[in-house]
Amino acid sequence: MSIKYEIQSIKNSQGTGKEQHFARIIEEAPMSAQQLESHIQSSCSLTKGDVEATLSALRECMIHDLSHGHRSSIGYFSLSVDLDMPEGKSADKVRADHISVRNIKFRPDASMLQEVKMNTRFERAKFSTKSKEHTEEMMLENIKAYLATNTCINRRAMEIHFGLRQNAALKWLKHFTEIGVLRKDGARNSPVYFMNK
Repeated sequence: MSIKYEIQSIKNSQGTGKEQHFARIIEEAPMSAQQLESHIQSSCSLTKGDVEATLSALRECMIHDLSHGHRSSIGYFSLSVDLDMPEGKSADKVRADHISVRNIKFRPDASMLQEVKMNTRFERAKFSTKSKEHTEEMMLENIKAYLATNTCINRRAMEIHFGLRQNAALKWLKHFTEIGVLRKDGARNSPVYFMNK
């Protein structure tokens, strides 16, 4: 069965004065729990009661997992779409092949969302996922201090000792190698760095 769509537009999109068109799909009513149970029952050997018990247990697991910060992969799903309409084409000339699936959206039902809200507690983390901020001078001093007691330095040591994320550690090592402070050696996939004399 084809998905129905309509073409809508945003006037003065992003302040450019141009009208931007987009496709909006016409969603059917979401399947009820009873309809879902019947659909699953008809496509496998489970009874309606088995399906009902499984969905109920799944819902409880999701509420528990989500309210404790774990990811969950089940919910009320719908499509979001892209419109790839040729420049200058009139909106009434848009064809179905100009529309493609962009993503799958998720929205919980209201009662489940309310239960997750009631069961969720927050506290500030004692750590940060961001790299610590260092000036070039500070980082150079850190590296010199480290190399005063160690033969060489690598990305992992930079992460552990200086509170850096992987990308930041690699950027600093690349920077100090390019300006001649460090010398790169070792295997290509696990290099080590020495202070240039």
